[in-house]
Order: sequence, then C-alpha cells, then structure tokens
Amino acid sequence: MLVETMLAFLETSTPESRLVFHVGSLCAPVLKNLKVANLISMPHGNFRQIRSELNGSQIRFYVLYMDSDRDLLLLYRKGRMEELLSELKIRQFLSRFGYDAFDISSVLKRLRQRYAQYISTRTAFPDEAGVLLGYPLDDVESYILNRGEKSLIARYWKVYHNPSSAEKTFQAYDAAREEVLSEIVRGYSLDQMAV
Repeated sequence: MLVETMLAFLETSTPESRLVFHVGSLCAPVLKNLKVANLISMPHGNFRQIRSELNGSQIRFYVLYMDSDRDLLLLYRKGRMEELLSELKIRQFLSRFGYDAFDISSVLKRLRQRYAQYISTRTAFPDEAGVLLGYPLDDVESYILNRGEKSLIARYWKVYHNPSSAEKTFQAYDAAREEVLSEIVRGYSLDQMAV
C-alpha cells in the first residue's frame, strides 16, 4: 500500500479508526488466521473498543498488564490456542516455567504473573511467551539459551532454525498486513477483517 494513501487516511481518521489501524497493522497475521496470538500495547482503557470491535469473531484478548497509561493485551485465536496447549512438547516446555495447568485461562493467568514479576523486578522477562505467540519451539528455546543473541534472522521473531521456512512465514505475514491495511482504508472493522 502506498505510504501517501496511509498518511491521508491517518490524517482524516477518528481516534477510533486510528486504534483499528494500530491493532490491524500489528495483529494482521492473527486477524487473518496465520498466527495464534500477538501482544499489543495501547493507551489505557482502549481495550473496551477492542472488545466491541472483535465481538462476533473467533479472536479473544486477555489483559496481561495495565497501569495508568498503558494496557498490554494478548490477542489470540481461541481454537488455535487450545490446539497449541494440547501439544505435549509445548506443555513440557511451559512446565519448566511454573505452568502446571494447560487450559487457556490457567496459562494466561500464569503468564500474567510472570509478566508482573518482570515489571516489578526488571529481571527474567517471560520469554516462554514466544511459544504462545506461535513462534517455533526450537527458536524460542534457542532464543532463551542464547539470550537473544546469535540468531540467523530477526524479523517477526529471532530465527535460529530453518530460516527458509521462517522467510515463507514472514512473507505470508507481510501479505496479511498489506491486506489488512487495505481493508482498514476501505472502512472494515476488526471483526470484518478477522477471517
């Protein structure tokens, strides 16, 4: 999409439309069912509009953190998250970080605890969240082992294994973003964009 088109849209849009743009541009792969989940930060209280916009879609959100200025949300596809959490290797991995129940609610509550601990101490970011975002388990484990260093590629996530497969995924994510941006300019709501 042309930059001029997006700038013209943003200059004339309402705050509500700008929020749709923010969510759509950052969460396009989730909206287009290419990705399990996405983290998104937004001004405090805007999650109410997001709830309204996603009503009727298969996308849910969970507030991981909230302060007087910002909210950190996890937008996720319920069915895909359930499938992910049913995988034995994902459960074994998460159990290393204190996850002991694997229904969505329990996992998200534990992630919220881990994130709150990170905020209060500024140590031990919950890097295991990468698997909940749909990043390959091997890459998340290597990211943790290498402390974020020595990756082969760094785009949507840091890739340590199978870069050709990751590049194909990145191209699909880029295409989803282009599609969503085009739909935003045409006035689509988030639930209309969510396939």
